[in-house]
Amino acid sequence: MPILQPQKIRADNRRVERMTATESTEWVGLWSVSLGFVALIVASIVYFAGRDGIGASFILLASVAMIALLMRASANPNA
Repeated sequence: MPILQPQKIRADNRRVERMTATESTEWVGLWSVSLGFVALIVASIVYFAGRDGIGASFILLASVAMIALLMRASANPNA
């Protein structure tokens, strides 16, 4: 009696569900809020511990610029 080999599992050709732009925007928003909180904490440490108001303002301005660039880059071009 011949021994049969198991059949090969065929590749799944189902369509992959892709993440829409609105789902990725939620993560961008969460990232920007967390970056804002971290920048606020670091700027307050610099301002109160180091008595450096200019350095604290540069930290806040740099984080705002990063968030603005990321939001502009992730904007939906069809909207």
